[in-house]
Amino acid sequence: MTADVTAAKSVSLHEARQLCDAPPPFPFGWFAVALCHELRAGAVLTRQFMDREIVIYRTKSGTACAVEAYCPHLGAHLGHGGEVCGEELRCPFHGFRFSVQGSCVYSPSGAPPPAARLGLLEVREIHGAIFVWHGPAGQVPWEIDAPDDESEWHMVGHTVRHVHGHPQELVENSVDIAHLSTLHGLRNAQLVEPPIFDGPRVRIGYTYTQPTPWASGVDKMRIRIDGLGFVFDEVDTPGFSLRFFPLWTPVGERDTIQHLLVSVRKRGRSPVGKAFWRYVEKMSGPLILRGFVDQIKQDEPVWANKKYLRRPAIAEGDGPIHAYRRWASQFYPEGAAW
Repeated sequence: MTADVTAAKSVSLHEARQLCDAPPPFPFGWFAVALCHELRAGAVLTRQFMDREIVIYRTKSGTACAVEAYCPHLGAHLGHGGEVCGEELRCPFHGFRFSVQGSCVYSPSGAPPPAARLGLLEVREIHGAIFVWHGPAGQVPWEIDAPDDESEWHMVGHTVRHVHGHPQELVENSVDIAHLSTLHGLRNAQLVEPPIFDGPRVRIGYTYTQPTPWASGVDKMRIRIDGLGFVFDEVDTPGFSLRFFPLWTPVGERDTIQHLLVSVRKRGRSPVGKAFWRYVEKMSGPLILRGFVDQIKQDEPVWANKKYLRRPAIAEGDGPIHAYRRWASQFYPEGAAW
């Protein structure tokens, strides 16, 4: 094959890739890999993360750690038989032990080899979830703005689901105003707090009317987005004040895990009032969670069958999609076409 033919074939493949739904790169940022209550002291868990497996564990003193899955000694998978020994992680193959800093602190066959170091990942625990950082080597992670006044809120439900899609497109729903009425049946959706793009964060607010069998009132939603893995929706309805946390974590090219947490604002002042409302929250929590999941399920057939358009034909009233995409470009390697 001549060089000209090879070049022509390469160009045609590149052009074809632009026309197809090319797998996007994995974005940088914080992504949830577990809920805090899953990782008790001494636990060792394996999680899918960015098209590979990682291991998370909690030491006896309560420190949560995340590491690459394979022992640097001879490649044993630390999630299959690895165990926590006090503040150290022990490999099941030869008994090498590693500190929370990743260094090998014990070898049964002599001095620990200096090259035996675990690949560490940054970890944060925020709002009941464990987040792991994905980013280029040497980059200092930015921090998620933790929700304030958490003592005033009671978590009433959570679930974990698999979704076919990429986090950028899934989070894009938060700024796609037009689909709220067309797909979800919400009425009079209006942007009342224009988006504020601040580094890795976005803040935006809507009002809309959501018809229900018992009432039809105006709801207000305030959305906080920190990177492409953390979304925080606070909704004021005629009946409740709610918080939804859709946390998106890519595990494959078009495979994303969603951790969804739901909280309600605590009500009642007296002990009797608090007990009454806590019972109401306990009973209504599963219904609230199911209602939000049902909303997401309406999006799933679209997500599963759509392609990503690099230059969409945005109409007036669609929402700040172009601005959102410019903001999202910071979470990819420089020069990535996304």
